[in-house]
Amino acid sequence: MTGTEGAVGRKDRAGAFVAELLPEPQDIERTGPLTPKEQQTLGRVHAARDHHQAAKWMRGKALAVAFSRRLYRGEDGQRTRQEYLDDEWDGISESAAYREIGEWPVAKAISDACERPAPDSHVRALVDVAEKQGAEPVARWYAELRRHGQQAGRRVTADVVANLADFLRAGTEPERLEALFAPRQLAPAVGKPSKSAPDGRAEHGKGEAVAGTTVPHGRDGSFPNLGMNAGGASPAGEGGRWALSADHVDRLSAWIAAGADRAQISPDRAADLLLDTLVSDEFEQWIAARTQV
Repeated sequence: MTGTEGAVGRKDRAGAFVAELLPEPQDIERTGPLTPKEQQTLGRVHAARDHHQAAKWMRGKALAVAFSRRLYRGEDGQRTRQEYLDDEWDGISESAAYREIGEWPVAKAISDACERPAPDSHVRALVDVAEKQGAEPVARWYAELRRHGQQAGRRVTADVVANLADFLRAGTEPERLEALFAPRQLAPAVGKPSKSAPDGRAEHGKGEAVAGTTVPHGRDGSFPNLGMNAGGASPAGEGGRWALSADHVDRLSAWIAAGADRAQISPDRAADLLLDTLVSDEFEQWIAARTQV
């Protein structure tokens, strides 16, 4: 598999970077081709960008070292992980720390394969696939996707990367990379069973993208009304269990799609993050507080 076209020279600028190399911002009205000095300045701008992105995966690795070696416990041996994060990492949550820990291997592999880092949204779309199939082969596919996009003049968005993840997650390889640039649509509420589920049950968060159906949604970011159905009754599922109505599913899907679009991640990834929040103790406390209002 070939490397990304135009990557020559990027490996050097993703290395050590000295902040003093960047000139001060200054409004300069110039037109025409870049001068050699301007090209040098632009190269330093890109070096700063790549240094920042590379530092992000190194941050995740650093957290992994601190957690795996239990270096967070402090001089008295009693400090908890969250206390350590409060003291040394600007108070980020444990869940955020573990998210960074999960992202760094594929982020590093992509940086090595492409000779430049990838956007956060691209990395996050590939994390679960890389955990199962290995970071390096997934990174090679990503590099090939970027190369194809550059040659074809196509923009590689987070949705395009999510399409690649869908293929790799299903254990298949895309016959044509161009097909990955098709608009990504929401999976149906009840989809086909996942090929990777041995018992025939669809795996959570692994629905196949469906072409030809778009869920309309507003752009104001407001939380949808997820109350009772139009008749005021709670819909029931099998065995008397409460279940989301079709109207709930449509409105929730639209809200997730809108949020994912603003965050530049796939709707599947946004849904997974939402579900992680819903099963947390904080959500139970939020529900309890709402019932007391």
